[in-house]
Amino acid sequence: MKKSVKSLMRVCIVAILVVAVLGTIQAARPKQKQMRFSWWGGDVRHQATLKAIELYTKKNPNIKIEAEYGGFSSYYQKLVTQLAGGTAADIIQIDYKWVHDLAAQGELFVNMNKLTDKIDMSGFDMQFARDHGAEGDYLLGLPTGMNAFCLVANTELLEKEGIPLENNWDWDKIIEEGVKLQKKDKNKHLLCLTTNHFSYLLKMKIKQITGKNFINDDFTLAFNKQQLVEVLSYIRKMVDLGIVPPFEESVLFDNVGSEQNTYWLEGNYAFFTTWASSTPPIISSSKFKVDVARYPVPKDAKNPGVMTTPSQILSINSRSKYIDEAAKFVNWFFNDKEAIMALKDSRGVPPTQKARQILAENNLLDPVIAKGVEITLPYSGGPENALSLNKEIETILHDYIQQVGFKRLSPEKAAEALIVDLNNKLADLKG
Repeated sequence: MKKSVKSLMRVCIVAILVVAVLGTIQAARPKQKQMRFSWWGGDVRHQATLKAIELYTKKNPNIKIEAEYGGFSSYYQKLVTQLAGGTAADIIQIDYKWVHDLAAQGELFVNMNKLTDKIDMSGFDMQFARDHGAEGDYLLGLPTGMNAFCLVANTELLEKEGIPLENNWDWDKIIEEGVKLQKKDKNKHLLCLTTNHFSYLLKMKIKQITGKNFINDDFTLAFNKQQLVEVLSYIRKMVDLGIVPPFEESVLFDNVGSEQNTYWLEGNYAFFTTWASSTPPIISSSKFKVDVARYPVPKDAKNPGVMTTPSQILSINSRSKYIDEAAKFVNWFFNDKEAIMALKDSRGVPPTQKARQILAENNLLDPVIAKGVEITLPYSGGPENALSLNKEIETILHDYIQQVGFKRLSPEKAAEALIVDLNNKLADLKG
């Protein structure tokens, strides 16, 4: 009986010790923290980012990062709703065009200027980062890459039709070569643009004509009626001459990536306008060789006007429970060699010197993306100001561009009405 009691006591003591040890181990183990990371993009970017997340969480098993990704078309509205409701992700990819509007709503994101002790920013061009990602001293995020708006070329069609792939395109040459192509084949068009890209064209041509951003900082228009009629007339001329496809055709692809445009994939367009960072899925989807050329710049331009921007901006939600952990991830995302190798150029030409060097040494920097940025930077129009990027202004532009493109309004009538609507909206914004 005594032996049985002693045995039972020993078992109890061992059990207590085991429980104590397990409790100590459990207490020593870092508590798992779950963050969310939201972004938009194509499959190339999605897979690269998921790979990076996987690598990071393996190194940091106490961190779980839930990926939230998809297309661009509904991203902004969803983000604004989530930010208002306090349900937005911890780490958020935003567009440079949204910086002013988001900053106007308060410090929704952590001011990156206050994270220099947690994120190594020494490899960034911080003037570039501030030009495109800051509102005064409030830096909403860091650029994920350097980007440039350019002409993406179907080299097979160009060679077949004897159209040279050059970097000295101007607007007269676009008409000249486009007319030649139409005379040979009515189903072929020199150039294709989405409604959004026609808006870019309008603003870039205005900058080339005036030397100024579309809207002045004092809430006045930087152009006169005659100049606006000139640009809208050029858009109508491209439609009338078949330089671009009919709007009935091109608007079908306003909300999808260029790589999903069936007319492009069938070889009916010589050029597409797009961002250099968007070329990887286009290249992988096209059966023909793809190259890039510089966006059109007139010889007498007061400002070359071509858009060069961050690919996107990476921000940290100021309401996140895990700001320090998010900053640690962002630092790794931009500066760790393993992250750089996983992400490659999925967000354009990397924003840091270190990343560009690593990718170049390992032949991982897509030469088409690199070329698009390289040939465009000397013709950069500089950063757009907040009013020129305003989403409500952009919506008004889209409406009148479609009115002209669908031939519902003449360029003259559209210019008159557009100026009235823009001035009314600017009065509201100023008020």
